[in-house]
Parts: sequence; structure tokens; C-alpha cells
Amino acid sequence: MCRLLAHAAPRPTTFAELIGPEQLAAFRTLSCLHADGWGTAWLDGAGDGAGGGPRVRRVRDALPVQRSRRGSSALSQRPSTARLVHLRLATSGMAVGHENSHPFLHGGIAFAHNGSVPSLPLLEELVGPQHLAQVGGTTDSERIFALVRRHADAGADLAGAAAAAVLRLREALPAASLNAVLLSAEELVVVHSSESAPVPLEELCATGLAPAQLPLDHAGAYYRMSWLRRPDGAVVFTSAGIDTTGWQALPPASITTVRLDTLQVRVQDLAAAAAAVPAR
Repeated sequence: MCRLLAHAAPRPTTFAELIGPEQLAAFRTLSCLHADGWGTAWLDGAGDGAGGGPRVRRVRDALPVQRSRRGSSALSQRPSTARLVHLRLATSGMAVGHENSHPFLHGGIAFAHNGSVPSLPLLEELVGPQHLAQVGGTTDSERIFALVRRHADAGADLAGAAAAAVLRLREALPAASLNAVLLSAEELVVVHSSESAPVPLEELCATGLAPAQLPLDHAGAYYRMSWLRRPDGAVVFTSAGIDTTGWQALPPASITTVRLDTLQVRVQDLAAAAAAVPAR
């Protein structure tokens, strides 16, 4: 149960430029509730990635973003052409710690998740021993990422691998929230799969807030994802909690891919995106 913010832009920029300082301040304030860690991954154009191209880098912390030394600078002072940010509210039973903070990074791909999977044994069975051995923390989220990599290692592209992994989990656990953002050197991928997930009011209110005191849209549309196309072609994605007037809601059961070289946006139904994935 977390908050997500991501962008892709034609030039290095910050969230402060893209959504404005007031909206960025509202997003930062969400860490008062989502206080179990934060992290960011971004595209570094220094040219030390595969083939001398851009490289995905990551910083994460078990502290809330408001108390993290790097938190403010990552959101407002460190420009990049693509970035994702994750604010964590740990699912009950999941430990707070550096190894469980998002995003996770493996093979040049970063992954951040918003939601929970109620059956770890089932998830681990789908992941399989080879990819489970690559997991360093104890979260369901990192295991979902491992399932995505299992499909990618079988020959699927990033969007197809994410779609196939999410579709398998949806079939087994239809009430799970599987919203996620992935970032590679070539693309930003956003999964919106949570239409059957109940709002986690009990967990949210366990922090001491009454439903009426929760941040914007948390009591009724906690898992909603929205996106905005700016005039210069930049795209921004966010979960609920900031004012998204003028933004578009992402379709349910969808996967959105943004090519970082052209900023071309492709929105697909999950089933359609997974149909091209090699059978396991």
C-alpha cells in the first residue's frame, strides 16, 4: 500500500517543474501516512549503461521521504528524463527496512508496486526457485518483480512480461492490487490493475487517522492511477493523493508503455499485451 509518481520527458526535468511546487508538496505530505520508507529510480544519461547508453540508477531508504537527506533533492532538484518515486506504507506483516524499500533494481530494470498479494506461497510457486533465489527482501512486491523477470527471461519484452505476470496473479487472486511502475533505459511501463481491490481503510486508519482525515481520494479511490500529457510531450503518472483535475484516469486492467526516445504512449488491455508472451 504505497504511493507512486513517475515521469518521462524530452529533456532532463524535475517533478517540481512538471506538476508544480504545490502539487509536489502535496505528494511529499503523503509520506506522513506512507512513512515506512521511500525510494526513487531514474535514468542517468552519463553514458555508462549497456553499450555506453543511459543507465537506470536507484536510491532507497527505510525513512520517510520527509526525513531522508536525499528525498527533497530527488523530487525537486535532480533533473532527469525519466524517474519514478515510491512512498511506502508497509503491508501488515511486512518488515520495514532498507531491503524492503522500493524500487527494486535488477538487470537494469527498476520496479515499484502499490498493493498487496494475500498469498505468498502461491506467489512463490508462480515465481519458481530460480528467480526466487534472486529475491533479497521479504515483500510480496519483490516477488512480483521476480515473476515479471521470469517472463522476460523467457523472451517477452518488458511490457509483455509485466502483463503476463499480472494476468497470472489476477486469475489466482482477483482482489489483489497489482499497480506498478517499471523503468528501463528504453521505456517507462505503468500497470493499472486494482479494480477489484478493496480500499484498505482498516490499514489506513490504523495509523491514527479517521476516514475523513485521510488524504485526497484515499477513502474512495485509493488505487486509482492517472496520467497527464504536457504540451512539450512529457508524461506524468500518479496514484491518488494529489489534485488530478485535468488528468486522465488510466483504464482498468491496462498497461501503459512510454518509449523514452520518442515519448510515444501505448495503452493496452492487459490480456492483449500478455497474448504475445511466449507460453511457459
